[in-house]
Amino acid sequence: MPPTPVISALSVARLDVGHHVGVDRLIPIGAATLTAELRGPRVFFTLDSCVLQPSAPADGLLSWLEGPLTREGATIAGYRLDDDAALLDQLPGAEWSPCIRAIAGCGQLYALNLTASRDGEPLTFAQACANIGILCAPVDPGHRFAAWLRSDVSAIARDVQVDAIAVFRLVIRRLAALNPVGRSIAAVLSNHLAAWLGETDHPAAQAHVADLLSAAD
Repeated sequence: MPPTPVISALSVARLDVGHHVGVDRLIPIGAATLTAELRGPRVFFTLDSCVLQPSAPADGLLSWLEGPLTREGATIAGYRLDDDAALLDQLPGAEWSPCIRAIAGCGQLYALNLTASRDGEPLTFAQACANIGILCAPVDPGHRFAAWLRSDVSAIARDVQVDAIAVFRLVIRRLAALNPVGRSIAAVLSNHLAAWLGETDHPAAQAHVADLLSAAD
């Protein structure tokens, strides 16, 4: 992965609409990004999310994603980005969406598609995080479905933000495993991320602070 001045870690919130009838049917209802921007010797982080209300136009999610995912010189990182692209491709207006092309690696931006496996079997995002001790949001499909129907999207927004931070921590782990240059970049990013997590008041960030502190004990 080449160093770029901007790295945007993406997480997409899924709603399992077939959960109660035993059908595998997921739809995207939101997303979060953690963007790190290098400005001189400092790294600035921006955590943001968009979760659609049940009555909101579905193409609003793609419009929102164009902001953080179409910046010139950015690297888009996600776990199984191809799955994210396929999921978002269900939305109205997807055929014209520059952010889906970027996520799929078809645009001018660099896409880092994180994957992991164990004993030759692919791991889910939750399994990959658990495998290396990184916090991600536990999701109960039934509870999420009920919350969304009630337009109670605050918990969903927090969950998808927790996962965006987890994706960024996976990026740091990937960089550290590459080579000596990657390890030095990872160390810098890790230090800046830890400092930002400790300073921001985002509930999702504070959850990762607690996770990092428990890992250090």
